[in-house]
Parts: sequence; C-alpha cells; structure tokens
Amino acid sequence: MSADNAAAIPALETDLMGAVRVDCYVRSNVPTAVSEQLTELLERLRTLEETGTLADVQVSQWPAERAIGDTDQPTREELVAEFDEWATEHGYSLEPGFCRQQIDLSPLGIDTPSETIRVPLVALAFYDDTDESMQGIVPCTNSDHADGKRTYTVHEWLTAVERHASEASPHGTQTEQRALLEGSQ
Repeated sequence: MSADNAAAIPALETDLMGAVRVDCYVRSNVPTAVSEQLTELLERLRTLEETGTLADVQVSQWPAERAIGDTDQPTREELVAEFDEWATEHGYSLEPGFCRQQIDLSPLGIDTPSETIRVPLVALAFYDDTDESMQGIVPCTNSDHADGKRTYTVHEWLTAVERHASEASPHGTQTEQRALLEGSQ
C-alpha cells in the first residue's frame, strides 16, 4: 500500500469532500528549518480546507501533559489516550510517533519514577464533521500490513488527500487551472 492508494491511509476510507474536520497538533519549540516545513504543511492543510476537501482545519500546540487548574481543554495525556483508543479499536498503533517514557524526578532516584508522553512534531486527528466521531490519526502504524508493520506519516496523508482531491475535481489540478487562466497549456 503506497501513499498513492488513498483508501489505504486512515481517514481516507470514505469520501472526504467537506465531511472531515482536521485537528493539527504541533510542538511549540522547533528549530527554524523544521518551522519552515511546518509552515508549508499548514499551508497545504489550509488549501485543502479552502477547496472544500476538508470541512475545517484547527491548528493547536500540543497541550500541557497534565492539567493545571480548572480547564475544559484536554491535556496531552487525555488527547493521546483518545488517539490510542481509536488506534487500538481499528488495528493501528501510535508507535513510533508517540512514545511513553519513564523519567526519574530526582537525580538521586529518591522519587518514584513518572511517565511522560513524547509526541511527534506534528500529528493530525480526523473527525466526522457531522457527528464529531474520530475517524483517524496520523502518524500511526498498521501491524496487519502484508509486508509487516506500515507507518503512515502526515506527509503521506497530505499527498494522498491532495491526489484524491485533484482526481475528484472536474477542473483538474491547481497547476492545470493556473495554466488555463494564463492562456498556456
């Protein structure tokens, strides 16, 4: 299954056109080179929203790992638990993109170890725009793949959706549309 096969990638098993909301989670502190790549990725998501392929795109920084005070926003731990529940129910795993790690709170090892969740630089969660049910998450890994484990990335998902949208569009790709508007082919 390649990125060219849209049905092989989570949340592309049904028609997307305007039916999927995407919640994009990004790390807050990233190097400049990575920041430029994230900006490009966000532009691609916004384009898919503007063309009606996606119903809505929400971009957020990863929330705090644990709640501080009263808040109605989910913590990172709660969000990852929701993602993990979807993945388990649908035959996927969040690893290696998401990883739980044990940390010692004290350099002397006096405190009991705690667990932290390492999240990817960027992750996309997909929800049905009408009933708010979770439809998928990338990155994720399918262990039932014919060649062993198969990890789906955010870039692959975007490429597949863009290809799916251009094939579904009666007007062709944006490049073809631009060429027609400029009078050249």
